[in-house]
Amino acid sequence: MDTVAEIKSRLSIVDVVSQYVQLKKAGRNFKACCPFHSEKTPSFIISPERQFAWCYGCQTGGDIFKIVQLIEGVDFKESLKILADKAGVELPTNFSGGVKKEKKDKLIEINELAADFFAQALSENSTAQEYLKGRGLKPETVKEWQVGFAPDDFDALHPQLEEKFSKKEITEAGVAGLKEMASDQLYDKFRNRIIFPIEDHRGRVVAFTGRVLDSAEPKYLNSAESPIFSKGQILFGFAKSRDAIREQKFAVVVEGQLDVISAHQAGFKNVVATSGTALTEMHLKALKNLIESVIFCFDSDSAGLESTRRALEIAAALDLNAKVATPLGGVKDPDEAFQKDPQIFADAVASAATPLDFFFDVLFAETDWKNSTEKKKAVRVLLAHAAKIFSAVEREDFIRDAATRLGSSEAALTEEFENLSASDFTPAVPEPKSKDALDSEKILRGLLLAFPKLAEKLGLAAEAESEEDEKLAVLVSDKYADFSDDEVVKEIKNLQSKVSSKSVSAKKHELKAEMQKAEAAGDDERAAELSAEYQKLLRK
Repeated sequence: MDTVAEIKSRLSIVDVVSQYVQLKKAGRNFKACCPFHSEKTPSFIISPERQFAWCYGCQTGGDIFKIVQLIEGVDFKESLKILADKAGVELPTNFSGGVKKEKKDKLIEINELAADFFAQALSENSTAQEYLKGRGLKPETVKEWQVGFAPDDFDALHPQLEEKFSKKEITEAGVAGLKEMASDQLYDKFRNRIIFPIEDHRGRVVAFTGRVLDSAEPKYLNSAESPIFSKGQILFGFAKSRDAIREQKFAVVVEGQLDVISAHQAGFKNVVATSGTALTEMHLKALKNLIESVIFCFDSDSAGLESTRRALEIAAALDLNAKVATPLGGVKDPDEAFQKDPQIFADAVASAATPLDFFFDVLFAETDWKNSTEKKKAVRVLLAHAAKIFSAVEREDFIRDAATRLGSSEAALTEEFENLSASDFTPAVPEPKSKDALDSEKILRGLLLAFPKLAEKLGLAAEAESEEDEKLAVLVSDKYADFSDDEVVKEIKNLQSKVSSKSVSAKKHELKAEMQKAEAAGDDERAAELSAEYQKLLRK
């Protein structure tokens, strides 16, 4: 058993999290006020069964190592040391992040070979090539970023890797998983997806993001955390952007890989992105020594606005000058801006707004300032940001300017600021979604993941393939925390029926459309075949 597995076997996530926040039993799970943002109503769910914790308010969490990294502000190596001490596990003398350097090099080599494999697979798949062409990527850009394609096959990649590496090494690298826990049979984790290799700050491939070509879920599949990959530390495109960032003295941070690649293709070389997670303090610390300022250019939807607000808080706490670029012209993200007209992005960066402008011109755009309740909420958001500002002088300036915008006196706003306690600085996070907000298919998958023993009895065992699956399992387990086993089984069966009916309905619609095409083309034989298949569905 390796060090990480041994620590996990000795420590429960409940034991770890309870050292930081007070837990309350909630059915099969525990709940707590989130340690990552201020709140009065608990939205942080801790699942003992999945050994995973997640806040559906600020969208933050993970396993015991991730929780310690986030709360203690340390990297994976330090979290391993902290938890090893708690678990009574002795680390090797030449300890380096839980694995020896030679082993890390081997995991990186596996990912580099996988990247070569995906690149070759792309060159042989016209559908994937057309997809990238449709997204505006030139062949030379695809080659430069080593964009690839994962074939729709469970056994395309790993058999080639097994010629040189052990099954354990391949699974640790994150490109394959075990079909069953008690089995040594592997399956490829990335299938029928466009692949974006993620490089560390030295330009070595340490992980991947896979994007579907259709509407399948999850839309994005990211490599799991590993000894060589931590989402909270690595910025996508950093190795390729470092020189331009240093030269221009500022960086533009976006949300997606395609945003970065499209930016570089258009000549904006100082653009980077987070990798499947929200912006963290460690992300900005990686940039801070190279820049004088940072510009955030996230999606223009509600989630993007909330991400921007949190990013501004992190930058303020690090005493880093930050602005916000909001692309105009009806585009939803930077990638769409580049496809429409690169000048849209250039103008957005050139006219980037100050944090105060962002709050009033974007975040508070629909606030009714004559409504005292809405005004009070807005003031709380402003003061929550002010509390994060590192510099006392800048904090005073921020409050003075905010008072002017609000039509209040600086003294009144300062008094309001001084009278509020830390618990009053509640970020404007989304309200927790009810289970009804998820579609039947997602709820069903969540139940199968959240209650594996019940799912196995029904012959419906499911395995989490991504962090999104873990989040879904925790969320659904919370919603069904008070259900008995019999009630959960009943719900699973009901959802099975719903999903099956939905699938049959969709298939009927598809067959009718195909029949019409066949009839229009005069293909009577094909039309008859489709009609027979349609009649079978009607009898179901």
